[in-house]
Amino acid sequence: MPETSTQSTHPKVVATFATRDAAENALQYLNAEAIPQELVSIRTSEASLEPPHAPDETNGQVQEDEHRNLRTMGSSMAASGAGMAAAGAVVATGGAALPAIAAAAIAGLGVGAASEGISAATGVNVKPDSEKAAAVITVTPATTDQAERAKGVLRKVSALRVWEE
Repeated sequence: MPETSTQSTHPKVVATFATRDAAENALQYLNAEAIPQELVSIRTSEASLEPPHAPDETNGQVQEDEHRNLRTMGSSMAASGAGMAAAGAVVATGGAALPAIAAAAIAGLGVGAASEGISAATGVNVKPDSEKAAAVITVTPATTDQAERAKGVLRKVSALRVWEE
């Protein structure tokens, strides 16, 4: 007998809120629009209100620290590949390419240091407190109608941002 999937084929509707109270208010509006409470989840930035999640419980979504780790790994692998290619060029030319490769490496280090400095200077979170999300509501609609009603409600209440995943 074939297994049937109970997961929704509709994209999830996600909304961020500046406060937990605003998100809880939105829950009441969703309930009034006949969107079942079991289709709605809320997450807050308050550590005491949200249990930690194991890596296998993130539903395949890459978290912020994982993005950072992947970027670091990618740039490290690219630098390793470039170093190996430069070493191969020096060996293949009998050392004649060494001065040009050394100059390129020094220039690359300078550009890398400058871009890292700029990145660090601009990497500060400059969002005003009114735009920082303290709570996130996710609706997993069973029908297209539910998805549209959820988006409409979340846009009408004080959501900072509403999107589909």
